[in-house]
Amino acid sequence: MTETEAWSAVVSGEDAAVFAYSVAGARVKGAARRQALAGLDAHRDARSKAAALVVAAGATPPPAAPAYELDPDVSSPAGARRTMASVDNALVAVYADAAAASSGADRRWAARTGADCAVRAVQWGASPQAFPTRVDAS
Repeated sequence: MTETEAWSAVVSGEDAAVFAYSVAGARVKGAARRQALAGLDAHRDARSKAAALVVAAGATPPPAAPAYELDPDVSSPAGARRTMASVDNALVAVYADAAAASSGADRRWAARTGADCAVRAVQWGASPQAFPTRVDAS
């Protein structure tokens, strides 16, 4: 996977997350609503940064899909939490690919953002999982 392909995948994943957080975040209340709004802002910011990296590489960021698949029960608070956990979990691997394909500050940002997604997923109720790593043969 090229660096541009990896960042394009991040843009697509973040578009899905923005959509999911927009729908699911409206289904939770109190502290969970504030957490959802913070997550929505983080996903918007990450999408913008990834899109800028695609443009800097001379490519065009992929467009957002008209809609994305959500948990069938997204209208309930539990379904909303599952939806947000699911999109954050999915982004962990996407950011790991971006980290593997990039270097320097971009690699550090991808790794840190993937870790942030993993933490958010657990906060929404997902089971903890190992953060993907890449071992290079010496």
